[in-house]
Amino acid sequence: MKIFGFEIKRAFANVWFVLSVAIGTAIGVADCLLYVRQPELGDDSALIQIWLGTDYQFAYNNLFYVLLPLLACLPYAMTCFSDIRTGYDRNICVRTSRLKYMSAKALAVFLSGAVAVAIPLLIDLFIGAGIYPDRNPEKLTFLYAGIQDSNMFPRLYQLHPAGYCLMFTLLDAVFGGLMGLVSMCAARWSGSRFATVMGPFALYVFTGVLLEGDGNGTWSALKMVNPLQEVVTYSYQMVIMYAVFFIVPLALIYIWHRRRDIL
Repeated sequence: MKIFGFEIKRAFANVWFVLSVAIGTAIGVADCLLYVRQPELGDDSALIQIWLGTDYQFAYNNLFYVLLPLLACLPYAMTCFSDIRTGYDRNICVRTSRLKYMSAKALAVFLSGAVAVAIPLLIDLFIGAGIYPDRNPEKLTFLYAGIQDSNMFPRLYQLHPAGYCLMFTLLDAVFGGLMGLVSMCAARWSGSRFATVMGPFALYVFTGVLLEGDGNGTWSALKMVNPLQEVVTYSYQMVIMYAVFFIVPLALIYIWHRRRDIL
């Protein structure tokens, strides 16, 4: 079990993790400051209106969710490529089994990606809670009507807005971890650390635009994970999307590493 603790410590005790969290937090803080500085928005705003995930007034929501794969992959997924290229994994596999090494690496990549996405959203929620109260959203707002028509947690949004924020923070964190696994899988075919990170980002943006849908349900991960719910999403679609991003990368990682001659 030492390999698991070693890989997790290595994932969180590095400058890339700090940089990723800092970038995400800076986006959230900038969004809060801009919202507060707009007097026309009124003092009767609610927490659900200022939170980064559901603030549709400014571009920071779109910026955060477009960059989400990069924020998730920066902390540790890049090391998958460098470990292979430098032969570091050979030294590790001398001391432990190949399966344990792959499992520890995958767990560390997943956790670092999830935490790097969750921390900025939670910090932004905490700051917003110190400025505006957590009260039920107004029924005549654009956001309210959109979420009620989009099928994902409408009652939670209506009755427990803070719970809605926390639910999507959890979903986004899990998705961030899955993006880390996709990046770990991409390390096999990428030619650099940069390509290892940009691969999942390109896949996320390309499919996000291509699979947005026509109002009858979307297969766009870019749209699914955004709490604004700009398009209709059915729960089974989200479950299938998460399952694919979990099973396929792990299967490819296992098949490739099982066949690869490390030693």
